[in-house]
Amino acid sequence: MKTTRQYGRRKVTLKDVAAQVGVSHTTVSNAYIRPGQLSAALREKIFAAAQELGYTGPDPAAKQLATGHSGALGFLFSEDLPYAFSDPAVLAVLNGVAKSCDEMETDLALISAGSSLRNMNTPVSLGNAAVDGYILYSVAPDSRCVLMAQQRNVPLVVVDQPRLDNVPYVGIDDRGAAYNAAKTLLELGHRRFGILSLKTAHDDYFGILTAKRRANIAHSTIAMRLEGYLTALQEAGIAPENVPAWEIPINSEESGAEGARFLLNRQNAPTAILAMSDRVAIGAMQTIRAAGLSIPEDVSIFGFDDIPAAALSDLSTIRQPHERKGMEAVRLLTQQDGRQNKNVILETELVARGSIGPAPKG
Repeated sequence: MKTTRQYGRRKVTLKDVAAQVGVSHTTVSNAYIRPGQLSAALREKIFAAAQELGYTGPDPAAKQLATGHSGALGFLFSEDLPYAFSDPAVLAVLNGVAKSCDEMETDLALISAGSSLRNMNTPVSLGNAAVDGYILYSVAPDSRCVLMAQQRNVPLVVVDQPRLDNVPYVGIDDRGAAYNAAKTLLELGHRRFGILSLKTAHDDYFGILTAKRRANIAHSTIAMRLEGYLTALQEAGIAPENVPAWEIPINSEESGAEGARFLLNRQNAPTAILAMSDRVAIGAMQTIRAAGLSIPEDVSIFGFDDIPAAALSDLSTIRQPHERKGMEAVRLLTQQDGRQNKNVILETELVARGSIGPAPKG
């Protein structure tokens, strides 16, 4: 085929490819969005010309206009984009989403709402990619991005939070799982507890989880875990106001280590620590050992998630089906047909390892 690189810096269009091949622009369009309407030989001829000219395919918005579908799903989360690639729990959910998208030959767009949540003066943006629906992953209910996604008039599915009317939901029983973790430690004889909480609001607060902040928790998963812990303790005669809790702005080992220092430096330091994530718990374990204490002889610690590092650290934890969450979210997103939306509550498993033991005597 004769090369016709005469377009300079101008963007090559579908019509340029059509002129090169000698077909209509509709035929070229069909090669990309309705390939079954063309012969294999013609499709190959069109794609060869497109590659030669540097044509990268139909604009996503134009494709969506022509077919009613963009061939992509949006995954919206409330942390900064680099966090999605550093947190094992998020990666596991994303892996489940990606596997399902791959099976469906559907693209995936990652959309971070982190900056929009921190700075109320920042315009809300869900990106420029055209998508057929959004998976909202652990986004606070008062997030401006939730309203923006709802206004897009495409199917939505929520993973973990928020609970929205008439929107399918995938999650776990956070309250029940946290209750079981605290109950397990109570049965081992522990009566002095400390809690390492994940962030309760959009701010960067790092410190004691005060009564005022406990009463105004924006993240429902955190509220449910805290309620589960405190309900079990209260049933055992331990007043919630006597249970010190430290709030952590970002789920990391470093934050967990600092939070544990606060708990251990208190008078009547806890013999058992309930951490709302494995990463936080693993960081706390480092502080406990650095203080010359033994796990679990002096301090027992319980995590949440069961990321791969939990087994390596011999950490007792609540196992979440992260990958399954992602797969179920895609299934619910693509099967919405106007009937009553369904919620999926997945089972968790309490995994007891070497980080918990009987309360120390004395």
